[in-house]
Amino acid sequence: LNLRPCVLPVLSLKLLGVIGHGGGERRAVRLSFIASAAGIWSSFLVLAGALIGLKSAGLAVGWGIQFQQPLFLTAMTLIVTLFACNLWGLFEIRLPQWIADADGQAGHIHGMGGHFLTGAFATLLATPCSAPFLGTAVSFALSRGPTEILAVFAALGVGLSLPYLAVALAPGLATRLPRPGPWMVVLRRVLGFALAATAVWLVSVLAAQVGILAATVIAALMAGIAIALYLRTRVGPRFAGAAGAAVAVLAVLAFPVPALLSNGVNTGISAEAKGMWISFDEAAIPGHVAQGHVVFVDVTADWCITCQINKSFVLTKGQVFGRLTSDGVVAMQADWTNPSDVISSYLARFGRYGIPFDAVYGPGAPRGIVLPELLTEAAVLEALEKAGGPARVSAK
Repeated sequence: LNLRPCVLPVLSLKLLGVIGHGGGERRAVRLSFIASAAGIWSSFLVLAGALIGLKSAGLAVGWGIQFQQPLFLTAMTLIVTLFACNLWGLFEIRLPQWIADADGQAGHIHGMGGHFLTGAFATLLATPCSAPFLGTAVSFALSRGPTEILAVFAALGVGLSLPYLAVALAPGLATRLPRPGPWMVVLRRVLGFALAATAVWLVSVLAAQVGILAATVIAALMAGIAIALYLRTRVGPRFAGAAGAAVAVLAVLAFPVPALLSNGVNTGISAEAKGMWISFDEAAIPGHVAQGHVVFVDVTADWCITCQINKSFVLTKGQVFGRLTSDGVVAMQADWTNPSDVISSYLARFGRYGIPFDAVYGPGAPRGIVLPELLTEAAVLEALEKAGGPARVSAK
């Protein structure tokens, strides 16, 4: 679970969680990492409960569907921006007293409540995709009942939190590191830029959902928050309150932007895919197959990092690109960036509730060949050849 591409944006938080304890006390290290693991595990249970509720209500369910909601993306962009500013030293994140640790740290982010919320944040940001190992487990769980969903998601929470649990069992892994010093300040700033890059990615997903104008306004508001926090460190205490108020106002203004400025630009095919793909039409697949054509279906989304990896390194490269753009091959793309009951139902018929998902149809495979989530050139070419069947070979 920790090797999935979607987890990489929060690597900086995990890394700082380890190095921040260099030369520290073993008990404090153990408790802090247990708190982070608890945050991860609890978040998985909350996700399980939400999915159970949606499924019980007869609504479409899937892994990462929260990234289809502009308000969620706006909230995550705001959180990531604030975390980046925190790493840059522009302000300290303080938590309510009731979730702060009891040792007098007054809710500082390094308190037990802060470590718990860091684990919860890591879980939310790590859910846009399911490859290469998560898809089977999630699909099995969501195709069953509440008991199976809770059991599988609880196990997934333990899996994602294993690095934290490992340090909790062996605190020496963290305490033997060099004590925090000037080198750590530099590292915090560098990792802050990594989180800023994550914020840029989230804004790009928003652009695909609600349009360039709305995404640009949200990006400007986030930049304004960073500037206000920077100015707060440069002005005296007399004006610090005004800067803090400005941050609050800018944060609140970001949430209505998607609804007010959305232009509904999403057409079902990502901009860079035009010319290679046609819009997904499941009803048209049998007709293409009857004509001896091979149909390649790619279910993707702008928020699915593994989908972008598949596209960049396999589907638009070399022999695979040549085959997908050749005569006799129809390349369909189903864009799940926004909610779609049609795509959700299509995935469910294959027992899938997450993406990426790719299937190949043809005279030799009229019911479709499901490809692995993490694509390789050999796997795609083999499926295309097999789907072509005897009819395609004779046609050559």
